[in-house]
Amino acid sequence: MTTSWGSELWDQFEPIKKHTDKGIEFLQKFCNFSRERQTIENEYAGKIKQLVKKYQPSKKDEEAYNRFTCTKAFVGLLKELNSVALQHETISENIVTTVTKEALMLGSELKVERKGIIKEGEKEEKRLQDSIDTLNRVKKHYEQAHKAFEQAKAAFNRADNDPNQTKAAVERLKSIMNTKNQLREDSKNDYILQLQKTNTAQKEHYFTNMPAVFQKMQDMDEKRTRSLGEFYKKFSISQNDVNPILVKCLEAMVQEAEQIKPSTDSVMVTDKYKSGYVPPGDIPFEDLDVEAGHHPKPVDTDSISSELEIPVTPSNGSSGGTISGKAKKNKRKIGLFSKKDEPKEDFSHLQPTQQKKKLQEKIDELNAKIDKEQKEREGLLKMRDVYMKNSSLGDPTSVDGQLQQIGKRMDDYRLELQKYQKYVGNAPYSNSSNRNSFMDKAEGKPVSTSGKSQTLPKEQVNSPSQNASTPPPPDFTIPAPPPIDGLSTSSTQSLPNASSPANSTFDDSRHSIGQLRPESTFDEDFVDEVALCTCVALYSFDATEGSSLSLQADDTYDVMEYDSGDGWTRVRKGSEEGYVPTSYIQIDN
Repeated sequence: MTTSWGSELWDQFEPIKKHTDKGIEFLQKFCNFSRERQTIENEYAGKIKQLVKKYQPSKKDEEAYNRFTCTKAFVGLLKELNSVALQHETISENIVTTVTKEALMLGSELKVERKGIIKEGEKEEKRLQDSIDTLNRVKKHYEQAHKAFEQAKAAFNRADNDPNQTKAAVERLKSIMNTKNQLREDSKNDYILQLQKTNTAQKEHYFTNMPAVFQKMQDMDEKRTRSLGEFYKKFSISQNDVNPILVKCLEAMVQEAEQIKPSTDSVMVTDKYKSGYVPPGDIPFEDLDVEAGHHPKPVDTDSISSELEIPVTPSNGSSGGTISGKAKKNKRKIGLFSKKDEPKEDFSHLQPTQQKKKLQEKIDELNAKIDKEQKEREGLLKMRDVYMKNSSLGDPTSVDGQLQQIGKRMDDYRLELQKYQKYVGNAPYSNSSNRNSFMDKAEGKPVSTSGKSQTLPKEQVNSPSQNASTPPPPDFTIPAPPPIDGLSTSSTQSLPNASSPANSTFDDSRHSIGQLRPESTFDEDFVDEVALCTCVALYSFDATEGSSLSLQADDTYDVMEYDSGDGWTRVRKGSEEGYVPTSYIQIDN
């Protein structure tokens, strides 16, 4: 359906002027609406970001938030909510670039265009009005001339019919009449000519000039309405384009919620707060008829209220106390309700289970450092080999300083690792007799007295059979193997040879806490054990301790236990078994 303002609205120039003016005002109103919508999106995105920032866990709380599935899911929800805020910022930017700016530009253009069209229309209106005014003026002049002629004619006729008038008077009146008649004819001709001009101008005005003006105004107004439709569409698309991303964000929030597992959180709570103690036993009956000094108060070592007294064996192998804790100097008291101590190196200020976890983390950390140093050392050795084969690439001795530094650091890490492994052997959780007794009680099984604290002979405490997972400390001098370039010998034991497989003892063959089995005895570990692999002695070694085994160069031995990080490996030769320096053997792959 089409129409033409020029033909349909030929006489509505003023109303059309008002209509187009209101149309541009409406466009301006839409621009204001778009700008406010943009502001709302920005404010909404800003408030969402503030909300996310307010509830985002701090650096110190990140570990705690990542521990439980519910808090971890909440962090994920915050992340997706922040993405939602970013999408609303995108909506705002799209509205600005595709709607608001273009609408403002169009409004300015339409104002200029309308002003030109109105000026042109008013010019045409003025031209027609001038022509009409001229016609009216000429017509009035013609009317006046015609009236004057009629008056002169009447005077002449009266004089001509009056016998009393002289001939001269009649001729004068006749001359006046003729003059007036000529003026009348001239005015009439002017009027006819102007009438023709005015009619032509009027025809052109209403059928040519003004229809062109109206068409321009119609085109301008249709351009405005068409652009508004495009703006409405872009306004909707600006959000529709990001809706898929918003949907994905919301779906991700749902997925985060589905990741919450109450049972897993319960396990994490248990792992975090488990003390390792057992519930207290029955409260004994106190017979008041018996004198206090003649009836000793029983001690329930299974109870969390009892204090576990754990002996600490010095590194030199001398007895520092017994399991019953007679040597007060080297025992540690652990109680659930004891006063909180300051943090200690062996984490003895923590409850047994938490101490175990911290020690394992420390051991893993040291193993990782040793692995890193070992890889770096291997890289330097390869580089040195390349330099030795082709001296033009570099000086082989240039890496010796770095190798010495790495060797020193590895020495320090290994000594520290050995220290923490000893802490593992001396930790209260390594003695599981109390817990076993408690579990037997809970299951209705008879409880043996082996779970109680007892005093052992000095030689048993010092014997490696009491703690198979903790090899004898290298506190005696070991004959040093041939020196290796780039390695430090800062510790009393020699470090592994560069070509020795002992370099890999800190890799996959490492033992974890679960493999140390501090509660097992030496005899139990060695009975019916299958050899892990074989090894060849690189150097001879004279055993000076009961737990060590002498080596004969080039002899083959069975490997029963890999080096746990302290530089010692347990091997077997026939019926003899003991610990040997790892750097003195070559393990067969």
